[in-house]
Parts: sequence; structure tokens; C-alpha cells
Amino acid sequence: MTTFESEQSIEDHLIRQLTEQASQWTLRDDLRTIDDLWANFRRILVQNNKALFDEHPLTDNEFLQVQNQLRFPTFYDAAKWLMGENGIARVSVQREDAALGTVYPVVMKRVDIAGGSSVYEVVHQIDFPRKEQMNRDRRGDVTLLINGLPLIHIELKNRSHPYQEAFRQIKKYLREGVFRDIFSSLQMFVVSNGADTRYIAAAPEGALNERFLSAWLDEGNQPVPDYLSFTRAVLSIPAAHQMVTQYTVLDSERKAIILLRPYQIHAIEAIRDAVNPYTTGGTHSGFIWHTTGSGKTLTSYKVAHYLTQIPRVEKVIFVVDRRDLDNQTTGAFQAYAAYDTIDVDETDNTGDLVRKLLADKGDVIVTTIQKLQIVMKRYPEGSERYERLHRRQLVFVVDECHRAVSPAAQAQINRYFARPLWYGFTGTPIFSEDAKDSAGDLPATTEEQYGACLARYTIKEALHDGAVLGFQVEYHNTFDMRELAERNGIQRPARDTDGCALETALLRAHVLDAAYADEAHMLRVVDFIINRAAGKLGLSRGKGQTYSAILTTSSIAQAQRYYELFRRVRADEEPRCQVSAEIRRQLSDFPKVAITYSVGENGEGDTFNQEQMKASMRDYNEMFGTQYTMEQLDAYNCNVNDRLARKKKLYQVREAQLDLVIVVDRLLTGFDAPSLSTLFIDRRPMRSYGIIQAFSRTNRLYDREKRFGQIVIFQTPALFKRAVDQAMKLYSSGGGSYVQAPAWEEAEQKFRTALAALRKIAAEPAAVDALSKKQKIQFLKAFRALDDAYADLQVYSEYQEKDLARDYAIDEKTVEAYSGKFQNVREELRKDEDGRDDAEVNTAISYELRCWHKDQIDEDYILRLMEATRADESALVMEATVKSKDIVREINEEIARFRKTNPARAEILEHIWQEYQESPARFVNRSFTDILSDRVNEKIRAMLRDFAAEWCVDADTLEFFLSTYDVSRNPQEKQPNQDELRKASSAKDYRKTHPDIGLKYWRNLLDAVRGLYVEKIQRLVEK
Repeated sequence: MTTFESEQSIEDHLIRQLTEQASQWTLRDDLRTIDDLWANFRRILVQNNKALFDEHPLTDNEFLQVQNQLRFPTFYDAAKWLMGENGIARVSVQREDAALGTVYPVVMKRVDIAGGSSVYEVVHQIDFPRKEQMNRDRRGDVTLLINGLPLIHIELKNRSHPYQEAFRQIKKYLREGVFRDIFSSLQMFVVSNGADTRYIAAAPEGALNERFLSAWLDEGNQPVPDYLSFTRAVLSIPAAHQMVTQYTVLDSERKAIILLRPYQIHAIEAIRDAVNPYTTGGTHSGFIWHTTGSGKTLTSYKVAHYLTQIPRVEKVIFVVDRRDLDNQTTGAFQAYAAYDTIDVDETDNTGDLVRKLLADKGDVIVTTIQKLQIVMKRYPEGSERYERLHRRQLVFVVDECHRAVSPAAQAQINRYFARPLWYGFTGTPIFSEDAKDSAGDLPATTEEQYGACLARYTIKEALHDGAVLGFQVEYHNTFDMRELAERNGIQRPARDTDGCALETALLRAHVLDAAYADEAHMLRVVDFIINRAAGKLGLSRGKGQTYSAILTTSSIAQAQRYYELFRRVRADEEPRCQVSAEIRRQLSDFPKVAITYSVGENGEGDTFNQEQMKASMRDYNEMFGTQYTMEQLDAYNCNVNDRLARKKKLYQVREAQLDLVIVVDRLLTGFDAPSLSTLFIDRRPMRSYGIIQAFSRTNRLYDREKRFGQIVIFQTPALFKRAVDQAMKLYSSGGGSYVQAPAWEEAEQKFRTALAALRKIAAEPAAVDALSKKQKIQFLKAFRALDDAYADLQVYSEYQEKDLARDYAIDEKTVEAYSGKFQNVREELRKDEDGRDDAEVNTAISYELRCWHKDQIDEDYILRLMEATRADESALVMEATVKSKDIVREINEEIARFRKTNPARAEILEHIWQEYQESPARFVNRSFTDILSDRVNEKIRAMLRDFAAEWCVDADTLEFFLSTYDVSRNPQEKQPNQDELRKASSAKDYRKTHPDIGLKYWRNLLDAVRGLYVEKIQRLVEK
């Protein structure tokens, strides 16, 4: 067996890297407990606030006040506090000597990076006392303290273990309540097995998603996986301090910490150098090429934030082009800036824009190009206002830089203002191969308009890093092209290998447009979306867990016709297309559909469009209990966006969700919806940048089961495929095939191959038991391959027509039996002492299955439903959300269903829910997940007390015995610590109340302990 560097050796080398040379971290080997950390924090607090505490020392009672303020309910709350007021985080202390009043000692200054009052320390192997009876005491690996507060925690494994095991260790610690008390201030987790290292923002266990683990990349987007190289790049000072202060963003909407990914940080640094007149290139404009879906709006926010701190920059203007996108971007900016040292101003009108442009305060102004043009027209050259505006030192930051600012509009602004700088962000730069038609000498490409590319991160690189998903594209004909050509007397072109020539001939003859406008075609599209896209939309995942989708059409009129078809089908008014019984079984209220498009006032057809929109709004109001009117069209559109994106907790429950939104062009650019999995397209091919923009609505990271952004195309499939291939090649640095998922035939063959390999190792599930250890490892790998292939297979529409037993000679029951064997073998190998450092074993047992959890009653969903009833984190009364009869009814129904599978935990959940409805004020700033964990712990403690009293056993010894209990052992086998339990039990005392027990006390006690563990405690602890 290969010998690997031990975990202890990796930890020692990591600490040496942190503390030697210029890294600036100091090892504190004397700090080993939570109390030690508090004492150390107190010392630093007093040291950094000598003026307050030299003459009047901080008393123990006063320090208790400080501790209570720093025991945060969530990591997000800690992050809000760390942002501080004007970048300074303080605590308040009411002095015991009343004459001294209240003082506000400084804990941390964001500007004191690598200097000032900042103290950098490393601790390791800190003891974490268990918070729950049945858990074990834990020890953390390495923690980095800034000014005495734990801000970065590192968990390590050796190279024989995948780094995901360290990640799961952190999740286990979170589940067990380890990171509370002083550790509630954590902002960042790092996991490594030496060879592979990742980082992620601190979050509750349920929100900590493996998909968001980020590797470090250098400026050339090359991976830096080795733990020592990662430590030099990310964890040295000032880098580590910058990461948890300057490169951290708080999303006040999602109540989440966001740590920037490396390419975002490199982009900020590139713009910093471009603004600096003393760099080799001098001050210059430029653009950032970050693939769509990689977080451009977030990056541009941090760029804007940085630019406001430069004295020579008087104003930062963030330019957007449409009102709905203006609202979306401003909303995102304001969500990020809520607790930051930056103000984000939205301009209500042009007068407001002028006032903000001339104000001395260095805010970020979010506005539209149209408002800027009105300002320039209203205050022409020669006016008093012009002179003041002209002299302003402005920097323009443009998200989606081609859509927001045309070359002509930019030229106009450049003439009006004195030498403004421009920094454009785009996921689809315009190259000479796909250049726009520009009048005169106006720029035709991105580089001509904005300057050189300052930083790039293409979809190929993003896919490699796991920052976005690839695309699974399907092309469908709803009628026979050859038959259509024959019917219309069109001869099929010769040498038409891919079908493009035939489609082109049909288009030139104006035959295809009529065919695609025919209702027969549209009904086939509707039927496909409703009855053949269940795998794409995850309908089998259960209520609240499905994905959302967009259908884009060629015109508003066609969108309206589609909406009416969906309405009729959903209402059982369309005999030619009906929702199948299987779809009804999976999700009884599917599909919930809305429509959104631009509505004019006085143009041709506007009156008809207004009436149609009113009708669809009435349906929407009835579906969701809203009251939107045409006067509130903007609010309606925002609400549609929110329901489709599902970022807010309220929209993560089924009652509040949309399944499909029908659009023409809206939402195809600049719309961020991680839960959106599928784009259905019934329109002609767009230009290359339009294709990538539209496709990229679907490829945001979401959960483990979402593996691709899925695209289904219903018009000119051959021509569309050619356009897609060209776009993928252009925007992935030539790696087009790398970006797309395999074709159906390839995916199906992968599944067949995996199934054959599994059966070769174990022809049937029962055969697994007789396998050797080596063969069992091979079985785990084989079933993992099958599970992975089957999960991918289900998203293809072709699979909806397949039957496992008929087409693949295996049924669900058999695969579920294999799955059960997989779990058994994994547990068996996990407990094998000899396999602890066997890389092959550890890799095999680390895989989490993607399939075979259908129809599971999800406790997490119930908790999410309950969280969705919170009107506001500071609210003391439940507002309209909790009064919603639909959500209340759904919670009650889900708890009743959960009671059938786990009555013990369901009973506790029900009590919590009832208490919350009666007194929501008691639950402010408390997570329902933590409350449930605490209640489970309380119940277990009560069980142990009662059992210990009944059987005359020492309660602490009983608790320790059960914390190491191995239920997989035969009842006759000796358990760990069994001798200690025997010493702590008293048969003599028990016989006083049970005289007929005789000599059977010990055996009966062991049986009773097993019954207590299996029938009560295990059911309470396990979901």
C-alpha cells in the first residue's frame, strides 16, 4: 500500500508556511480551549483600546457584555458586524462605574491590513466540547485569528482521502453545533488533502453547498491546488485579511456571505492597475471578459466599491440600459451594499441624476444611458451646469457593456465629459468574426469600443473550475421537413449532409414561418414541455425541489398564443393535449405559467397587448393571491423574476413558485436565476453573442443534481445547431465540444456500459455479500458509475419514452436493492481500520449517490417552508407571509406526511411550528434548524436521565457508552466501553424495585440499552 504524508505532517508544514518569513502569522501553541481564545481576545481588545482601559480596566462583568455581543446567531450576522460603521467594528460596554457611561472599544478596522492594530495568530487542535449528548468531543485542525477572533478555519486530510471528506467534516461540525460561541465569527472555510485545496464562505450546514467550493487560480487562470502554494497565495498576509474584508460581499437579500472567486479578484486588481497613472501602461480604459453566469454583476459591484476609494475619482457611474434591468441591477447592488461602506444611489429622474453627479459624496450612481443623454441635451456646452459637469472626473462601469451603451452613445459621452474612463463587463465580447454593423468610423468590436481586454475567464475555463455548468442541447422537429418540402413543391438540395440546405430552401420559399405559426406545431411544443420534460425540470424531486424554465418565442403575438394554450391545457379545456397522469402524480399543480413582455401605450397593437396582459395578470393574481394591475406592471415583472429565480426564501416553497415563464426577449440577458434549468426556444437562431447570452440563463450552479444548463430548440434545428456550434467555438477559446454535454446516444451507451460493468461484478444485489474486500471496492466504483450515468440520462427528453425493465432489462426495485448494498458496503469499509489510509477505499466510500431518493419526505423542505414564513429577521409579529393559508396548510400537510416516516422528529417539528405561530417574537434571529437540533438534544437528555434512573446506571457513563455504540454489531458482541458501563451500573439497587430480575439484570440492561438506542435515540438523531 502506498505511504502518504500524514495529516499531522501536512498540518505542521501548513503552520510553518503561515508563520515563517513574511507571512506575519504568529503561532499560539498555548491556546487550546474556547476559554483560552476568549482570554486571548480580551487581551488584544484591551491592548488596542489602551486609552479606554488603562485607567479603568475592563472588568469580568463588562467582558461578559462583550462576549454576548460576539456570540452571533449566524455567520452572516457576524459578517454584518465585521463590516462595521465606516469600516470600523466595535462593541459597546456599559461601564460598571455608572459615571463612566457607555464606551465603544474598537475590535477591528478594515483599513488596518498588514499593519495598524491588526494582530494575526494561528491556533490548532482547539478542543470543541460537544453540544449534544450523543455527539463526541471534537478538535479543529487549524484556525486563523485576526485580532483574536476566528475568521478562517482549515480542515485537513492526507492525500489518501479526497478533499470532500474535509468538507463533510466541516458540515458535521456545523450539524453538531461546534462552530458557535467565539467560533460564530467565522467567515471562511478552507479544506485540503494536501494535493487539492478549496475555499468557501462560511454558512449554515444546510446552505453549505459543495458545488460552491472554489479552487484558487493564478492571474493566467492556472490552478493552484497544492496546499502550500494555496497558502502562499491566499492565506498569507495581506491576502487572507483582504479575502475576509475587501473581497467579501454580503447579500442582504439571501442573508449570505459571498467570497469572491479568484478570477473576480484578478479582474478587480487589473482595473486597479488600469486606473493607476503610475503603472507602466498609465491610466487607460478596458474591458473584462467573464463568461456569462460567472458573477459579473458582483465583480462590477466590487470594482465600483474600489473605485470610490480612489481620491482622484469623483464619481462612479454604473450604466444599465433598461428600466427592468435597472431595477434588477440596482436591487443587486443595494443587496450587496446594505452593510458595506458604500452608498448606491438609484436615479429617479434626470434632475436627481444631475444633483448626484455634482454632489461631493463619492457614491456609486446606477443610471441608464437614456437619462445621461437627457442631461447632456438639457445642459449643452456653454451653460453653467455644463462647465461643472464637464470637469467631473468620472469612471463609467458598464455591466453587459454592449447592450447598455452603444458606440454612438459612448462617443457622445466622451465629448461631453473630460476624459472619462470606461470599464466594460461582458460574457460575450464582440469580435471581428461577429462584428456589429457600425455607422461611419464608430467601433464595431468590444476592443475598439472599450480598449484592451484587462482580464478574461471564458466558459471553457469556468467549466473546468466548476464555476458554471455546461450545456445539454436538444434539437427537435415537430413535423417532417422533407414531407413539408414535397407538399410545397420544393426540391431537396443535393449534398445536404446536415439538413441546413433544406431548411434554407424552405425559409426562402416562406414555408417554414407558416408551419411554425400553425397551432399544431405549438401544441406539440406545449405537450413536450408538459409531458416530456419532467427530467429536465426535476419533477420527481418533490414539492419545492423542482427547477424552473423559460420559453422564448419569436414575437409577442406568438407568446400570447402560447400562454393561452398552456392556460387551456392546465384547465383541461384542450382535448388535443392533456397533462398525463404520471405528471399529475409527480406534481399535481404543474405547470404554473406566467408571461412577460414589454407593453407600449399608443403604438399599433398596444391596446390589444394591454388587454392580453390584463387577462394574464388576473390569472397570476388568482394563482398567487396578488393584486397587480397595469399601473403596477413593473412590480408585476419584478415579482415574476423573483418567483422564477427563487433566491428569496419565500419563493423556495411550492405554493409560491412558477414553473415556466413565456418571454420574447426579456430575461434572456442579465437575468440571474440559479434554479432555472431549461430554456425552450421556438424562434430563429440568434447571432453568436445572443445564443450564448440566452443559453447562459440556465447554467448557473444550484444543487448537486443540476448538472447542465438544458436547451431545447424547436425551430430550424439544423441551422440552429450550426449557429450554436459556431457560438460555442467562438466564446470558449475553441473548446466548443468541451462546453456541450454528450448526445443522447453517447449518454445512453454510457449507462448501458456502466450497467454491464456492475452486473459483471455482482450479477444481482444478493451477490454483493459474498464479494471480497477488493471486489467490494470495485462494486462501489461500478455502482457509482451507474448512478452517475443514470442521473445524467434522465435529463434527456428521449429517456421519457424509455422503460427501465423493457429497454435496459433492469427495474427500479433491483437498482434500489443495489443502492442498499452500496450503503452497506460503504459503512463496512468505513469501519475497516486497515483501510484508513487506503486511497482507493477512501475514494470509493466518499461518493454520495445522486439517484434513488425519490418520494422521500424531506425534513429540510419543511424547515425551509417554516423559514419562508418569516416576514423579516427583525419582525416581532408575523405578517402576510405566515398568514398565507396556502403555506400554513402545506406545512401542516408536510408535517403530517413526515410523521408517517419519522414520528419522533415530526412531533418535535410540530411543537416548534405551533409555538412559532403563537409567539413569533421568541424565534427572532434563531434558525429553525438549530432550534430543532436543540429540541432533539433536550429530548435525548431526558431519555437518558429517565433510563439511567430506572436501570440504576450512572447517567454520564451511559451517555459515553452510547456515544460509541456500534449498532451494526451482533447483540452478543461486546461493545466499546462495555466494561465501564458495567462498573457504573448497580444490579443491587435495581433489584430493590425489581426483585424478580434475579441474575438476568446485566443481559436485560444491554438489551434495554440497545432498544433505547435503536428504537428511540437513533430515530431522533437521524433524519
